[in-house]
Amino acid sequence: MVRKPRPYVPKVKGCYQCSQRRIHCDGTRPSCYKCDSKGLTCSGFGVKYRFRDVLVPSDKKRRARRKGLLNPDDFGGAVNCSQFESARIDSGDEVLDLSIDSTSMSGPLYSTSIGSDEVYVAGALGLPKFFWRPTSLVPELGRLEPWKEFLLMYFSDNIAPHMVVVDDDHNGWRHSILPIACIDNLVMSAVLAASAFHLTGRAPDQRVADPNKLYGQAIRELQHRRNLTGCDQQTRRFVILALVVLLVVVMVNGCCDFPLVFHMLQSALDAVGGESRLLDGSEMAEFSLRQIRKMRVYAAPFLNRDAGVHALTYQAQQSFDCLHYYGRLHPKYSPTFNLIAELRQHAYDIYLDRVLTKGATTASRGMVGHFVRTVQSLPEGSPGEHVLVWPVFIAASESSTPEYRMYFEQFLERQYRRNGFVNIPIALKLLKRIWTEGIKEDWPELLPEPQVFIM
Repeated sequence: MVRKPRPYVPKVKGCYQCSQRRIHCDGTRPSCYKCDSKGLTCSGFGVKYRFRDVLVPSDKKRRARRKGLLNPDDFGGAVNCSQFESARIDSGDEVLDLSIDSTSMSGPLYSTSIGSDEVYVAGALGLPKFFWRPTSLVPELGRLEPWKEFLLMYFSDNIAPHMVVVDDDHNGWRHSILPIACIDNLVMSAVLAASAFHLTGRAPDQRVADPNKLYGQAIRELQHRRNLTGCDQQTRRFVILALVVLLVVVMVNGCCDFPLVFHMLQSALDAVGGESRLLDGSEMAEFSLRQIRKMRVYAAPFLNRDAGVHALTYQAQQSFDCLHYYGRLHPKYSPTFNLIAELRQHAYDIYLDRVLTKGATTASRGMVGHFVRTVQSLPEGSPGEHVLVWPVFIAASESSTPEYRMYFEQFLERQYRRNGFVNIPIALKLLKRIWTEGIKEDWPELLPEPQVFIM
């Protein structure tokens, strides 16, 4: 008698230790009972980390054919990640219109299928084997593909800390954005793109996922939600939050899409009825508004002179909301936060003085000297030093003495070594051009030319 074939049972992957022992893993999270009972350290069910210093030949050939994505040496090295010819949101009929070049969105680069069973991490990268995980994210992360889980944790450890004055349990880039990314594909794509671009910049030979593909995926998701009238209030807020994250993407990779992304954000706010419609008492809404008010002022001088004057004249006070927020949370750092606020206001004054007086003045040179002395009063590595990139860049643009210029250059180089954002090397190159041509030409006119968000 022919034996009846056994019903097919799909193989369920367990932990690495059980697979090596060739036993069935019980699948208990975060570590299985079979490992615990034997006193073994269970690696769990997340990403399998394989540290390698060399690439297999096929990888070498494939990467040799790829263009270098992040090259901080010149403007041409900045990522040219523009996937759309025009981007606008019509606030009149509340329609988000993203026109994307259909030919550029076809082919394997923009395939929606992204998958990987393993994530390769460079041993020289210095990353911890297990990233710190927000407690609220653990259940959601367990349901994600390993490569997505890795990139979310990478965002938590390598991008979120640089976006706030003090990295603590109230960091909204971690505790507000990442849980939303787990339930919204648009926010997820934006976060994954930021992480993938940053990882590519730090370790070009290590690939988790194609950052351009993830970026294009976020743009497609925006297209699907272009009709804001048909979206509920929560979806509208997710669109705005995703655009805020995309501004971080263009900071991370030095992409020239910055003006397009910023104008989309502004148009989206107009379409939903303005900033006041965002406020609903939720932590996410308050976090979003704080970031928008800060980024709006920082972005304006890099759009055009008129936008810079308007923002720094009428919207500057709102940009301090983040500092006030962390001042209430960490009163012991109040002296430091006050110095940071003073430096930011000095930078505002330096920009306005240069634009409104049409040239360098004795007063502006005095402001630069006072700015340098104030920065020097902050101990190196003090809390909040990393948020001074924009003020330092503005003061450096006005500086005229070799000593001050060297000080500003070294400060920005130190921040680049700290955060790895490609907008900083581009800022340094722009500064050298300003120092060369700024005497003959007004440097505020040069700021919009690279179309890069320096913050």
